[in-house]
Amino acid sequence: MTHSTTQNSWDAESIYAKALLYVEKMESCNPEDWEYGLWSALCLELLARAALAHISPVLLAESKDWMNLMYALKKPIASPSPKSIAITDVFNRLKSLIAPEFTQEDYNFCVIHIERRNAELHAGETIFTKDKASEWLPKFYKVCKVLLESTGKSLNDFVDDSNHALELIDSLNDSAAKSVKQEINAHTTVWNSKPTAEKEDHLSHATAWAIPQSGHVVECPSCISPALLQGKPFGEVKTEIEDDMVIQRQAMLPSSFECIACGLKISGFSKLSHCGLGNAFSHRKTYSPAKFFDLYTEDDLDEARRESDYHHDNFEDFFNE
Repeated sequence: MTHSTTQNSWDAESIYAKALLYVEKMESCNPEDWEYGLWSALCLELLARAALAHISPVLLAESKDWMNLMYALKKPIASPSPKSIAITDVFNRLKSLIAPEFTQEDYNFCVIHIERRNAELHAGETIFTKDKASEWLPKFYKVCKVLLESTGKSLNDFVDDSNHALELIDSLNDSAAKSVKQEINAHTTVWNSKPTAEKEDHLSHATAWAIPQSGHVVECPSCISPALLQGKPFGEVKTEIEDDMVIQRQAMLPSSFECIACGLKISGFSKLSHCGLGNAFSHRKTYSPAKFFDLYTEDDLDEARRESDYHHDNFEDFFNE
């Protein structure tokens, strides 16, 4: 039986359109969720195949059966299931065809990220909950940028927040970020020289100051005291109903750090990423249904204000979950 090839599934734009659907699914997930990493890996494969097909769909054809080449050329074929090359072969060909932009480092990341996906799909281990998004996301966006530009597109065509993606890419090459370790060591030296009583006093103040309602509580890399991360929102806001309350969660990208115990301050994702403080976190906001859906009438306003005051603690921002 001969099959029509008018809708060729190896067409570069068709594969790219599917990659767009997958990156939308990725961006709808919280970066802390395993689904975020899985969708990113699925998206990466499609984007790589689209980049190779942009050069020629023939490059995707498995050469063991010449019918695969015919399919790539949009010719009628007898085989109902044309076979394309393995994704590692796709990366190998791209390494040669779009060099020097697609580097050995890019190739290594792609192979490792696909291995994460395979482990996630074929074993009981949840790989993408072990590996923080901040550890691989800058490299993911860098590879996406290279692949997109090889087809005449840009990150702006592909992701919702291209500025955020470019900021993450810049963090890979920011040599100034490496100086953060010197800043940390300097503050550690000063902290260690303080009398025990003074350190305990600073620690007490830091513990009272660094609370989840004010920012994301982390351990200071200099003095091990509680400290705060602040961040910038990215991705979609998730709204859920839990225990008759409306919960909104927003993923946050770390942007600044402060410890009032030793005085260490760090600004910028690049530096934060280099000292282990670059992991995304969530901002949680809790509302009563009446407050969230604006159900109060004019006659209910006084009672609503009293209710809001009474339950004030329930409706505070919360940055640690």
